[in-house]
Amino acid sequence: MNKARAIRRFGLCPVLLSLPLGAATCDSLASLKLVDANITAAQVLPAGSFLPTGPAPRPAALAVYKALPAFCRVQGVSKPSNDSHIEFEVWLPVAGWNGKYMGIGNGGSAGSITYTYTPNSHGLADALMEGFAASSTDTGHKGPGDDYSFGKGHPEKSIDYFYRAIHETAVEAKAIIRAFYGAGAKYSYFDSCSNGGREALMEVQRYPADYDGVLAGAPSNFRTRLQLEMVWVSEALSAEPGSHFPSTKLPAIEAAALAACDARDGLKDGVIGDPVGCRFDPLVLLCKGPETDACLTQPQLTALQKIYAAIPQANRFSPGTSRGAKPARPMPGLAGLRVPALVRVPLSSALRVSSQASSSRTLAGE
Repeated sequence: MNKARAIRRFGLCPVLLSLPLGAATCDSLASLKLVDANITAAQVLPAGSFLPTGPAPRPAALAVYKALPAFCRVQGVSKPSNDSHIEFEVWLPVAGWNGKYMGIGNGGSAGSITYTYTPNSHGLADALMEGFAASSTDTGHKGPGDDYSFGKGHPEKSIDYFYRAIHETAVEAKAIIRAFYGAGAKYSYFDSCSNGGREALMEVQRYPADYDGVLAGAPSNFRTRLQLEMVWVSEALSAEPGSHFPSTKLPAIEAAALAACDARDGLKDGVIGDPVGCRFDPLVLLCKGPETDACLTQPQLTALQKIYAAIPQANRFSPGTSRGAKPARPMPGLAGLRVPALVRVPLSSALRVSSQASSSRTLAGE
């Protein structure tokens, strides 16, 4: 392993083959030399002019893009292996930089750069509007967020997706930030949810020097358990004719679980304080007459009981679904279980809450 690769492997400062003295112009970043990466474009975009390539953005996303200030948009490709092609972008405020860097993650199987707010993450636009220099990557492949076929026969691409692309992007982004502003970021953060939460934990575990702090929301980090549960739930909902229950029945399941367990903590507030200790028996939902959305048929009841139960011979990996889970839009083959409703929170506020929570845990001796 040569010196440059050794430095990159442990998340330290990158080796630049050429580094301008002082701050660089945006256009000049196109010629910045980085290890295992090339910058393909660098230009200042006027305020409100950014539009991503591809399908027209949603109205809400378009409104965010129209409100963006002017910024330096840097696009690049990182190739840490012979089978790697990691596309990344770094957005740099041309005025009002807060001196901080924000890495943005990806949901699902990734496959695209995160430009604006999604259910799994803030985006580049959100970070830019709060004064951050920010980066995002497609993690080394293109495709929809539920397609993992890119990894078949391509182990290096799988490595890029699972952890290397996020690290490579952080390394390149820090080098670009230092070149553009003439100084590095004072603090570096990473923010994402679901698969992005897993990305955050992988950064902490493998490359602790990349970020000063991470927001790891709902991390899908126990992949063996998660994949096993998905198969188990799908099998339960298709075990016999009539097993699958529509999403219109999920509110009745939630209401019955709340009725059984909500007040166990002494406060009836619509929240089950101890989901693991909840002993809700879905048998109370069995239809006693014609089927309606307020009850379950016997095949549907059997399916729900199976979903709640631990997988035989595998309870160490999958102890069963919590009876405190709330209903939401069902995924194909799943029971439509969710976390509480998402609220769009400014990054600065999220970081303050995270910092306060960390301080509280420290004071509590945790």
